[in-house]
Amino acid sequence: MGLTIDLQSRKYYLLAALSGAFSVRGAQDAYDRAVKAALPLGFSRILFDASAVTGNPSQDERYSLGVFVAAGQRLLAASTPPRYLQVAVYGHQPLIDPNRFGETVALNRGAKVKVSERLDEALAWLGVSPEGR
Repeated sequence: MGLTIDLQSRKYYLLAALSGAFSVRGAQDAYDRAVKAALPLGFSRILFDASAVTGNPSQDERYSLGVFVAAGQRLLAASTPPRYLQVAVYGHQPLIDPNRFGETVALNRGAKVKVSERLDEALAWLGVSPEGR
């Protein structure tokens, strides 16, 4: 089974709840779907809840996903009008790398992204509460 995504509007952000087995292609597709849903609704913040995703991505997969996210955010920033996203990912090890390699790859390429094993930390970084305030 691949990744499934359930998109839910909150007051100030879009929640993208993911489940299933990790794959780079599945993660990229989920990211694209969430971005395409968030922007028309006026959301600039997305929380990816990957706590129900299984898998242990390789360093190459983490790198690839970080580059993908950063490239997508650069394209949005270069669009007319410019659009900016703030993305947080919440999940558990081994899906989430304790060294945050994928996050570092994305940040080094200009993305606004935070990866956390704590939901409260991810929400605080987005500047919202669980209820969306």
